[in-house]
Amino acid sequence: MINRLLRWRELERNLKGVKTILDVGGGTGVFSIPLAKRGFKVTHLDFSPRMLDIARSKAKGIRNISFVEGNSTDLSMFPSRSFDLVLNMDGAISFCGNRAHDAIRESCRVARKKLIAAVSNKGMMISVVVGASLEVSGKFMRVVEPIFSAGEWHQEHFPENRKISKGATQDYFGAFKVFTPAEFGGLLRKYGMRVKRCASLGSLANFLKEDRLKKVMASKKLLAEFLGLCERFDLEVMPDGPGTRNRSGVLAVAVKN
Repeated sequence: MINRLLRWRELERNLKGVKTILDVGGGTGVFSIPLAKRGFKVTHLDFSPRMLDIARSKAKGIRNISFVEGNSTDLSMFPSRSFDLVLNMDGAISFCGNRAHDAIRESCRVARKKLIAAVSNKGMMISVVVGASLEVSGKFMRVVEPIFSAGEWHQEHFPENRKISKGATQDYFGAFKVFTPAEFGGLLRKYGMRVKRCASLGSLANFLKEDRLKKVMASKKLLAEFLGLCERFDLEVMPDGPGTRNRSGVLAVAVKN
């Protein structure tokens, strides 16, 4: 929840001058539907027909949102600079595996003014996999090496990977790509964007004990103050931190050159 609220705060800062929005990997409409309700013309793209069905049912009666089935690595159905703002909130990049760069390039290409994108955090993912390998085998498994060297996990890399992914998404975790903020920012610049912000997201939440975090979540006042502290911590203290434990641990805001 903290991760999502931090993304919304950054999104709210970047809506001025925006009329058209593409939500790449829009899922069930967490961002696209509220934005459409506010009057923005939104195109919601997702790879999964099931996700699109859920989003359509949630968006009944909203006229200024359209739904498109497509792959984030190939947005050729849209001309370059088609949308004032492009959102790509992690899954449609990270779960492309070794084609993640294509997804980033395509999101940059179709952005006319701004891009807000999130990716999985390399530091956090390494720590998760190191811990998981120790838990399932009692040792540090070689699965972590490709994440260190290339930022990539593939279910088929090593037989041991199946042990780590057991119990997650029907025992299959597919392929994913993770990034440091510097790696992600460098790719955005390569694909024609000027980066305004590229840093880990919500790292401070990892350092609060669970009972204290619950206290923050139970109070609107404390939560608002904490979100502000999270933003300062991410930008001023630990921009290369681990982010929150779930995905979307690196957030970037970029504008077209």
